Amino acid sequence: MVEDTIMEKREELMVSPKPSKTHDPIRKIVPFLKPTSTFTNLQKPLFPKHSCEQKMCSLKVSFNGFRTPQKGWKDWVDSMHSLHKSTWKKAGIYEAVLNSCYEIKKDDNLILGFVQKWCDETKSFVFSWGEVTVTLEDMMVIGGYSVLGESVDSAMKPENLKTVLSNLNKARAKLSESTYQKANQCGWMKKFKDSGSKIEHEAFLALWLTRFVFPSSYSTVMKNVFPIAGRLARGIRLALAPAVLASIYRDLSLLKAKITVMKNDYCETPVIVWAPFQLVQIWIWERFMKLRPNPGHSLVPRFARWEQKKLQVEKVGSFVDCAFEDFCWLPYGENSNDNSVFCNVYQETGKWVVNECLDEDVESWARCFRVSELVGIDGNCIEQYLPHRVAMQFGMNQDVPGDVARTNETPEIAWRFYSRPVKDVKLYIPSRFSDPYVTARYLEWRDKSSGVSSLQSSFDDNETDNFVKIESLTEDLKDDDEIRILGLKLEARISRLEEVYGYLKAKKKGDLLV
Repeated sequence: MVEDTIMEKREELMVSPKPSKTHDPIRKIVPFLKPTSTFTNLQKPLFPKHSCEQKMCSLKVSFNGFRTPQKGWKDWVDSMHSLHKSTWKKAGIYEAVLNSCYEIKKDDNLILGFVQKWCDETKSFVFSWGEVTVTLEDMMVIGGYSVLGESVDSAMKPENLKTVLSNLNKARAKLSESTYQKANQCGWMKKFKDSGSKIEHEAFLALWLTRFVFPSSYSTVMKNVFPIAGRLARGIRLALAPAVLASIYRDLSLLKAKITVMKNDYCETPVIVWAPFQLVQIWIWERFMKLRPNPGHSLVPRFARWEQKKLQVEKVGSFVDCAFEDFCWLPYGENSNDNSVFCNVYQETGKWVVNECLDEDVESWARCFRVSELVGIDGNCIEQYLPHRVAMQFGMNQDVPGDVARTNETPEIAWRFYSRPVKDVKLYIPSRFSDPYVTARYLEWRDKSSGVSSLQSSFDDNETDNFVKIESLTEDLKDDDEIRILGLKLEARISRLEEVYGYLKAKKKGDLLV
């Protein structure tokens, strides 16, 4: 059985993925996120057919989960903040609640431009220069949600929660009998705001969860969030981050599927999605500097720096295809004034941390770069989480990503897989100024997929011609550096031949799984 660890350390031929740098390989001993693959010929191409650029169609989309604060909401947040700040911090929702006070201007074209790049198989946006995606790290920093804690659907409930849930349900039923004819969100706030009710805090959190975290109705307070509100009001930490990210992955795949199958340029029936896509839009702004408006100076909560901001960008899809060096791989922790979790994790220099010494911040970070399953609220969706495909977003080196078997038979099994303990003896935390490299093998795999060649001289198909070139080049060598570079290129070819030999040997013995 394969050891369930997050990373492995080994020697590889490494190259810089930056177009502006030389692609001469350098042999290094470096850590990688698992799983990786050594057989590039066996791996799926980086660009599956359905991830190819589609003609931009007139797809009508209603982003119903992209919510803004209603009138009077900020005042209610302020009054609740003065009473329950410490509870929110204990429950891991402090910044997430404050985020709900800020209005983010929706940019449909920007979001849909990125939807075209989405690949459901890899759970990532695929560009000619590689893959990137929205991760649990982004959910923590941008959304303010916790990756640690109990499942949102946990059966464990405090003993005193039964009465609270009963009172919330009675209040909801009474509103449904009023002139609103339903548990209207405005009527709910009018009933509970500054009421001094014993369940005002739970009612406040129920509205917050319904409107901003797990939206599924545009105007009604949903009763499925009542147990979550009750536990959060008691300072019980819940892992909201994976549940929110699951809804985002689900709806990105839904939109991509709709765009892919559309046969006409115009679709009259709008597609409705409920995930909080303001998180996706802010992720784009945080990562793609040329696609974003000028941010504000506030860093906490993260929504504050993007309130009321707007920037019109034309032909988004074609622009980001050429934006490798414009993409911000490590946007969090760069600023010394940034109070986010990852400002404490990412230090001036990289370091190894022993498992026994993992604090809450490091354990959270470990959850972010470990493959897992993301379970949505009520188990309504289970999405695969594959951070090893975007290792450079965590300051780590990138190798060819290996396939990961699903562990999603039931929501309970998927949650146990997500919350399993970290088994690594030690973990490597890269520097906040990390400049990640990729393996020569990865660059070859990526270039084969995109039809370009960054290592033409190192990985030609005709190996015989390459060795002839090497023999002729040795006559013109000027110094030791040229000999070293040529030797590394030769090592790369030998490594490639070893891979092919290993593959053929495994195939002959019948050990290869097809």
